[in-house]
Amino acid sequence: MFPSTAPASYISLDRRQSKPNGARALATAISEAIQRQVYRANERLPAERDLAQHYDVSRGTLRSALSLLEQQGLVERKVGSGTFVRGQANSSSSQFADTTSPMQLMQVRNMLEPAIVDLAVHHAAGRDLEQLRTALERVEAARSAEQFSIADEAFHQAIAQACGNPLMIWIYEQVNEVRRHELWRASRGKVLTQENMTQYNAHHRALFEAISHRDAQTAKTTMTEHLSKAQQDLVR
Repeated sequence: MFPSTAPASYISLDRRQSKPNGARALATAISEAIQRQVYRANERLPAERDLAQHYDVSRGTLRSALSLLEQQGLVERKVGSGTFVRGQANSSSSQFADTTSPMQLMQVRNMLEPAIVDLAVHHAAGRDLEQLRTALERVEAARSAEQFSIADEAFHQAIAQACGNPLMIWIYEQVNEVRRHELWRASRGKVLTQENMTQYNAHHRALFEAISHRDAQTAKTTMTEHLSKAQQDLVR
């Protein structure tokens, strides 16, 4: 059911926004509603028609937002059944997010993500590559640090989704739980300059091309360089 009144953090969407901006804003609104348990874990979201009417957006914008939320691991879309809220991180995951510094997060990512991209090269199906292409286009279109951060998370999550290993996907979702923490968000202004975002996107494009061409060595090397730069930017 929908709340009888709009919550305080409800995001008003401007119909004049371009479709990507509208979808990102809507994804944020639904994500916040999930965090407040307006939409509860493992329950089905309202029908698309009802959601679109509630948030006063088009069905196309809604579907784009749901795709972004799916890439972020917050919802799962089941053909013929609807869209379901995925089980949220438990208290243990939240505790790790509270006590893990951005540098410690990067240490884990440096160990984990080259292995993930190697698996993605060997296991990505056609649908995975299409989702990865969409995620790439969104991160390349991002203009602000906030937009880039959301799209960057979705791009890396799409790589994890393509690896074909449910346990690895779950582990990477815990990484993203930490990435959403205030400690990480506070570093965005320093790290996500226009120059850095351009360089990160060059890596993103190279990663997509390497995965598409089944080039494991280039994919792993590019991911290592990408994460190394991000870590260096954190300490400058």
